[in-house]
Amino acid sequence: MAGCARTLRCFAGPFRLGLLGLAVFFLMAPDAMNRASAQLSGLLSGQEIRIGVGGPLTTGSATFGVEMRQAVDLAVAERNAAGGVLGATIAAVAADDEASNPRGEAVARQFCADPAVLGVVGHVNSGVTIAAAAVYAGCGLPMLTPMSSNPGVTEAGLSNVFRLTNRDDRKGPGFAKWLVGKMAKRNAAIVDDGTLYGKGLADGFGGGFAAVGGAVVARASVKVGDSDFRDLLGGLPKGFDILFFAGIREGAYLVKDMRALGLNQLFGCGDGCWSVDAFIQPAGAAALQGEGVRILSAAPAIGKVPGSAEFAARYTAKYGPINNYAASSYDSARIVVAAIDEAAATKKGLPTRAEVLAAMRATRFQGIAYARPAQWNPKGDNVAAVIFVNAVDDGRFKEVDEIAGEP
Repeated sequence: MAGCARTLRCFAGPFRLGLLGLAVFFLMAPDAMNRASAQLSGLLSGQEIRIGVGGPLTTGSATFGVEMRQAVDLAVAERNAAGGVLGATIAAVAADDEASNPRGEAVARQFCADPAVLGVVGHVNSGVTIAAAAVYAGCGLPMLTPMSSNPGVTEAGLSNVFRLTNRDDRKGPGFAKWLVGKMAKRNAAIVDDGTLYGKGLADGFGGGFAAVGGAVVARASVKVGDSDFRDLLGGLPKGFDILFFAGIREGAYLVKDMRALGLNQLFGCGDGCWSVDAFIQPAGAAALQGEGVRILSAAPAIGKVPGSAEFAARYTAKYGPINNYAASSYDSARIVVAAIDEAAATKKGLPTRAEVLAAMRATRFQGIAYARPAQWNPKGDNVAAVIFVNAVDDGRFKEVDEIAGEP
């Protein structure tokens, strides 16, 4: 599996399930799948349906992209073991967008040019997702991102774009209100990583913090890849009581430098820091020192939603420990497959992209990432999306609270 991370295309093969795993899959599958399987089983036998998987399989964002690809591969393998879509085999075709907008557009053009691709799971980085989405719109290809959270993903008015996670303009203000109300924080220093994701989340947090009576005492940007923040931290006003970082990998080094300089204030971060590999491990003991950290996550702890613990066991047995967005990526793949299945059952044949898109818009899917069924508002945002606040404990994230509400 690691060998396909640097290739353009990677086809998932069938995965042999035990009886328990297969039973769990059927319990979680939507009624439409059961109806189609019972009435039209084998109708598309011998055909192949492809799902594009677009994300960073290399570069600093690969932690997110590789886990997404693996979760999609697992969902596809399980569905193939259960008979595919009316007997057709599903193949997950993975392409590395390298966390680059131009490369994301090239990946999108590749998927658009392949008539067997009927849906896409991806992308990861918000800027790449927005760039690729416009290409997918031109060929009518449905796209579901498990994790891109900038509001612009769904604000462009593209009818083919869907988002499973919550939006930054919900996350930032929600977290700010929580910090003021639950932890009595009043003075925030805000740092972003200069990306579309980071700037958007930082703006939302800053506006939300001020709206509930807090004061933003400093605002700064860093560059992706920086790891020494002592000069920046040394220049901050003395009175801040929360440092909020809107970014990804740099968060671990920010909190390490804070503690090394004797800054014991609370460190907060969006879900870009929701990563064992990219935050907890490099931050080490610093995540536990001073007032500690509070990190947003885009899904509840594994085991809270029925079926999530069983999924985690299957994923871990095949790929190793879950890092962050595996459950959301798994659900995203199953939603795309369910839409293809519903469209095929309705048509009694191989559906078009337009027919799959119509089925996607009507989706109401109970997955394992959220307690409520996923379904879309008119913009394509998931009304079931919820955000969570975590501390770090014993090398893992420990959920301490939930911030609910529709995007």
